This record gives sequence, structure tokens and C-alpha cells, in this order.
Amino acid sequence: GALVSQQPRRAVSKSGASVTIECRALDFQASTVFWYRQFPKRGLVLMATSNAGSDATYEQGYNKDKIPISHPDRTFSSLMVPRVDPADSSLYFCGARDTAPGRDQRPRQESW
Repeated sequence: GALVSQQPRRAVSKSGASVTIECRALDFQASTVFWYRQFPKRGLVLMATSNAGSDATYEQGYNKDKIPISHPDRTFSSLMVPRVDPADSSLYFCGARDTAPGRDQRPRQESW
């Protein structure tokens, strides 16, 4: 199967600092990347979807000022939390999909 790598695996930060999470497609072309957040005792919540070379589409409650996303090419995407607050403590996940014809289109996910 296709692999997605997410770095850093774990981060601890002071309030007001910034944290950047990188998502890399290791053996396929990630035309679409999905960014999720998981709260304790709840399922995954989709925060945003990005397509390579385009602006991200944000879900309700999230925006480019709160979590700017970069997706410059089909192998890399990043999400930044510019001013960390205790309320930002959570598990964050990226999932990626290659929409090329004939490819398995299930998102590949990794947690942070």
C-alpha cells in the first residue's frame, strides 16, 4: 500500500508559539490531502481539504488564519498552528489521496 509520513510525530509547545505539521506522500502522488483533528472520546473531525497547487477548503470553525495550509506539490503538504493555545491540544492527522485513474482512492492516514 501507499505510505504517508507525518512529522513531527509529537510536539510540545508553549502558548503563543507556532507548530508546523508536515505530511509527505512517500510512494505515490497526493493530489488531495485531508487534515483532521481528533478530540478525546470523539471521532475524527475534518478541518480542511487541500489540492496540490491550490488554496485549501476549510470546514466550519476553521480558516486560513487559524490553521494555514500549504500544498505546493503532490508529495508535500503542511499545516501550521501559528499561535498555539491550550485548546489546540489534540491528535492531528493527515490523509492523502491520488485521484489518478485506476488508483486506489481511499485516503491514507497517519496521526500526530
